[in-house]
Amino acid sequence: MTIFDNFENAKKNGLPQITVIAGESEELVSEVRDQILGYLKFDTANLSQSYFDLLEADSDVALEELESLPFFSDQRLVIFENLLNLSTAKKSVFNENQMERFGHFLDVPVESTQLIIVIHGKLDSRLKVTKMLKKTALILEAIPLSPQELQNYFMKNSELKPRVLLRLAEKSSFSFSIMKQNLALLQTYANSKEILLDDLERIIPKSLQENIFDLTDLVLKGRANEARNLVTDLMNAGEDIVKILAILTNSYQLYYQVKIFQTQKTPESQQTSQLKIHPYRVKLANDLVRKLSRKYLRESLLALINLDYEIKTGRADKELLFDVALMKLSLA
Repeated sequence: MTIFDNFENAKKNGLPQITVIAGESEELVSEVRDQILGYLKFDTANLSQSYFDLLEADSDVALEELESLPFFSDQRLVIFENLLNLSTAKKSVFNENQMERFGHFLDVPVESTQLIIVIHGKLDSRLKVTKMLKKTALILEAIPLSPQELQNYFMKNSELKPRVLLRLAEKSSFSFSIMKQNLALLQTYANSKEILLDDLERIIPKSLQENIFDLTDLVLKGRANEARNLVTDLMNAGEDIVKILAILTNSYQLYYQVKIFQTQKTPESQQTSQLKIHPYRVKLANDLVRKLSRKYLRESLLALINLDYEIKTGRADKELLFDVALMKLSLA
C-alpha cells in the first residue's frame, strides 16, 4: 500500500491525535502534508491552529503551544515541520531539555491537542521517542511510488486514458511532482475536453533527461548527424554543453553499471535497490545495453570523463571537443 492508501484508510475513522509524515521521498512528504492540512481545514488565521517550521521557529514557543490548553475552541491543532531530532539526519532543532518536554507530551498528551509532525527524511527507529510514536501515532511513510503505483494514483484523480497517462508519466520522468504539474497544464489546455496523446506531445515539452536519452539512442545507433543536430537544438534552447555532458556521462555510467549487473545475472529489482534510482530508469537502461558490449560502454565512459577534463581545463573549444566526441562514440 502507498502512503496515499494509508492516508485514505485513516480518514475513514478520522486521524488519530498524533500523525507523523516522514520519508526519503521529498515530493510525497510535501504532497501528503498539503493534503492533510487541507483535510483538517488548516487556516493561518485560525487562532486555535499553529504551524511551526522548526528550522526557523522558536522551539520553546512551539513547545509551549503544544503543551497549552486551547483558548478559542475545544480543540487545538499544532503542526511541527522539520523535527530533525527524530530523523536519521545528524541535526537537532530541540536541545536535550526540549526533547524531554516533547517526550513528556507523548507520555501524557493534552487530550484537546492534535499534533501533526512532518519530517523530510527517514525516521530514526533506534530512538526511544520514535518507538513511542510507532506505538501511539499514525506513521505515514513516504516511500517512492513504483511506476504502476504512480499511474494508479493519477488514474483515480484524472480522466486520462491509460495510454495517455503512461506517456505523461514517461515525459514527467516518473516524478510525482512533475507529473502533477504537467497534468494541471494539460487540464488547463483541454478546458474539460478529452486529452489526447497528440495534445500531450504538443503541450508538454521534453525534459532535458528525456532529450539526453534520445541523444544516447542516436549515438548508439550511429546516427551522428542527428545527434549533433539535437545537441545544437538543446544549446539554442539555452542548455549549456557542460550540463549536457554531465548528464550524458551519468547516463553512460548507469549503462556500464547495468551491463555489469547483466553479466552477473542480477535481477532488476536488486539493481534498483543497489543503484537507488527509479525502477523505470533501470528497466530502460537494461533494454538499451542488452546488445552492447561491456568494452564499448567502459571505453565510452572513460572518453566522456576525459572530455569533461579537457573542457574544464580549456584545452580547446568545448563545442568542438563535444562534437568530436559524439562522432567517436557513434563510430565505436
